[in-house]
Amino acid sequence: MLTPLRTGVLAAALLSVGNAVASADPVGLEDVAQSADTIDGWHVSVSLANMTINPVANMADTAFSKEGFITATATATLAGAGTQPVNSGILRLSVQLGCQTDLRGGMDVSITVIPAVSVALGPGEIYGEQLDTQAIKGPATTISVHDAHVKVDGCGGPVSVRLIATAHISTDTSGDTVNAYGDILQL
Repeated sequence: MLTPLRTGVLAAALLSVGNAVASADPVGLEDVAQSADTIDGWHVSVSLANMTINPVANMADTAFSKEGFITATATATLAGAGTQPVNSGILRLSVQLGCQTDLRGGMDVSITVIPAVSVALGPGEIYGEQLDTQAIKGPATTISVHDAHVKVDGCGGPVSVRLIATAHISTDTSGDTVNAYGDILQL
């Protein structure tokens, strides 16, 4: 358990931290791909390419918000001669954002004769956000997003970012999902 003095020092340190992320050149990531053969005999592939993550100084100019812009291309391909026709398919491009310490519970600092500090720290959390979707209607389907805005508020410490491409197809007898994950970077 933290003493009031230790808690006060922690709160003062958190409040005095300036925005550590400045605008920088976008960081490029290696292309990734995954594929699988379905129960019905189809070959489904999904890939992520042209990925960049561009962390920028947040508009609120606070140490507890992180934001950036993401560019990526997701492609799903369907090949083979399955035993059942494909009834439907969907390609999704998503992003996961991981916050190290959740501060959304709030923080109150009162200065009296004895410092009174209340800090609600929560364990880290991972948020998912869908960037775009497209129906799979042929042998190849592509989604591209350019400078999609992402942000996390109320977060102490670093924020991690990972892009995900998901391809899902359904037939009368089965459903199959293939996922490709980009590398994890800091926002």
